[in-house]
Amino acid sequence: MFRATKIGATLGPASATAEVVGQMVRAGLNFARLNFSHGTLESHHALAALLRQLAHEQGEPLALVVDVRGGKIRLGLLPPAGVTVNTGDIITFNTAAVDYQDGEIPLDWPGLPGQLKAGERILLDDGRVEVRVSRLTPERIFAEVSEGGTLASRKGLNFPDSALKLPALQPSDEAALRFAVAVQAEYVALSFITSAREVEAARQTLRRLGAGQQELPALMAKIERGEAVRNIEEIVAAADAIMVARGDLGLELPEEQVPLLQKKLIAVARAAGKPVVVATQLLDSMQLHRRPTRAEVSDVANAVIDHSDALLLTNETATGAYPAEAVATMAEIITTTEASPYDDTVLSTVPKTNVSTEKAVSELSRLLAEEVGAKLILAASISGETGRLISQVRPPLPILVATETEHVARQLNLSWGVKSFVILPCASIEELISRSLLYIKQHQLAAVGDKMIIVAGEPVGQAGNVNLVEVREIR
Repeated sequence: MFRATKIGATLGPASATAEVVGQMVRAGLNFARLNFSHGTLESHHALAALLRQLAHEQGEPLALVVDVRGGKIRLGLLPPAGVTVNTGDIITFNTAAVDYQDGEIPLDWPGLPGQLKAGERILLDDGRVEVRVSRLTPERIFAEVSEGGTLASRKGLNFPDSALKLPALQPSDEAALRFAVAVQAEYVALSFITSAREVEAARQTLRRLGAGQQELPALMAKIERGEAVRNIEEIVAAADAIMVARGDLGLELPEEQVPLLQKKLIAVARAAGKPVVVATQLLDSMQLHRRPTRAEVSDVANAVIDHSDALLLTNETATGAYPAEAVATMAEIITTTEASPYDDTVLSTVPKTNVSTEKAVSELSRLLAEEVGAKLILAASISGETGRLISQVRPPLPILVATETEHVARQLNLSWGVKSFVILPCASIEELISRSLLYIKQHQLAAVGDKMIIVAGEPVGQAGNVNLVEVREIR
């Protein structure tokens, strides 16, 4: 059954073998995320190579998303068993230390004490542990534990009461960006973005690192801070996609606001025609259990109803006990939800002015498909932009996009409803249709006698040249 909403998974120790990743792909995986806050450069290279190998073997244009750490403050190295802190304890964070020494907990951000004030809260390990700053020195933070727990190495910290000034890209992030260029990743996810200026700075860095390389990663801005929400329109305009990163967003802002912010962020991205990914704790209990909670099932379904392009599993597949089962469960929830009327969208009937030809043709393709009962929309797209424009109007049928490079085909695997494939350059519309029909019949996407909508441009092969939409019967 056709599934429009895409599924992503974070790769990690639980999903580091060809067997497990292969199971995830067969279960419905469309793209994978490598989290540079964890792992090593060597382990990421191995996972990227594994993903490319399986994409080739299984004929799926799997996209690769490299998630750079950015302005995220984390704990240093702690003992293997972790460090337990109890409510009422006074603990010390040492920003000059790398590992746990003399009872002091290492933090990896020198200069942080100068940006904090006594009385401000610090949340650790996704808010499971809470402390309140009591005293500060140039290198140390003394804090009283409000809610105890066990801390582990490399866990993140959030500062809901503090106005921190942290650069979006750290010197160490350049290695991640260089890696993304080297492996030709489809997207780079930028953590803790707060402005369009930071997105553009990252783009300039990628261009410098990939000088002479035609196909560079697109940029996905992760929305995790209140300032990013306030600047969302300019960030969406500057970025190629966004991620609703609900874990940190729910710690930086009141958690009851997150469901409404999710809807707002998705709506802004969709209006701009940019892919939007919803992430974090979607099926969190499947780290330990084969079955999700009913609340998690509802959460996934509602993210589909909100019109997300894609949903991203994180710890469930990186470190959980059931990574392939998590992907399969998400696919079942999405398919069932999409078969209902609750995620349907309605095309506007209000006349518009100053609409681009490409946008008008995209809307017309959906309208025609619905009027004539077409089975699919076939589009030619050199850059992928036409595929994304048609995806934006959410036609209730597959969007088959023919493109000339694997890189663009894989990038499109994050866009709602798009099934992309690579063909050789075509000299005419008829050649495009002829070659595409071979793919359609080979993959049994439609039958002889079915109607399809063609979206293309003449002359064929010129990016941004979309001026034709017509109905064809498959013969």
